Amino acid sequence: MNKSIDELKTVRNHILKIATTERANTNKWFFKTGPGEYGEGDKFLGITVPQTRNLARAFSHLDLFTAEKLLKSEFHEERLLSLFILVDKFEKAKAKKDSGKIKEEIFNFYFKNIKYINNWDLVDTSTYKIVGNFIKEKYSLNTKNCSGVKFLNSLVKDEFKFAKNSKEKLWEKRIGIVATYAFMQKPFKNEYASEIIFEVALKVLNEKDQRKDSLNSHDLIQKATGWMLREYGKRVSEKKLKEFLDQNFSKIKDKRTLLRYTIERLAEKERKEYLNRK
Repeated sequence: MNKSIDELKTVRNHILKIATTERANTNKWFFKTGPGEYGEGDKFLGITVPQTRNLARAFSHLDLFTAEKLLKSEFHEERLLSLFILVDKFEKAKAKKDSGKIKEEIFNFYFKNIKYINNWDLVDTSTYKIVGNFIKEKYSLNTKNCSGVKFLNSLVKDEFKFAKNSKEKLWEKRIGIVATYAFMQKPFKNEYASEIIFEVALKVLNEKDQRKDSLNSHDLIQKATGWMLREYGKRVSEKKLKEFLDQNFSKIKDKRTLLRYTIERLAEKERKEYLNRK
């Protein structure tokens, strides 16, 4: 316990040595921390992402107890640092005898502390590397009734799973969406697994609450869904992406942010056709 407290103090001293007020103010603006914005109330010490990654390398030895203290910090950069350390532990676990046990412990730890994974960068830098890869390794992912697919859909649907309120649910949904990026990484587990983003995107599009102020219509959910669909087209099959768009265009056409993100890498002529299609 005392060792952990000492290490925590050491980490924070390193952060304070390189933190600047100018960077803290920039981060507060960039991550939308004003009243009514998605990052409302978040606090920043004032260090950059590369500096945070360097600290994660220097303190990769920290145990989960100390990592949890960082993840529960009121300061955004300490939460990001904790997640970088968790990703490192997860990836290094493959070289250990009890790899599966370590990875499952980190996976469970992640959802136990989901309320602190509460901005898009915290989600995007960690979820596919931990959540997506854990599910990819553990489950067959060969049908929509597979436990892994059901788990992802439970994150994306409107009912709370781990989240306790709508603010936490925003990030829970984004975790479920961005986790699918792991299934588009080679080697593909199987054809169905690489296409799970279609299943998850339809869950977003088919949920009952599609009001403009609903979570399903939230800019960060639309962008994440469009981003993952675009990555599918880039990494797996542009042909199948266009088939998905054509088959579901009536649901997608009014989701302009989602649509623009999805078609970003298509040829200009095709992008214009989709944007002008009625």
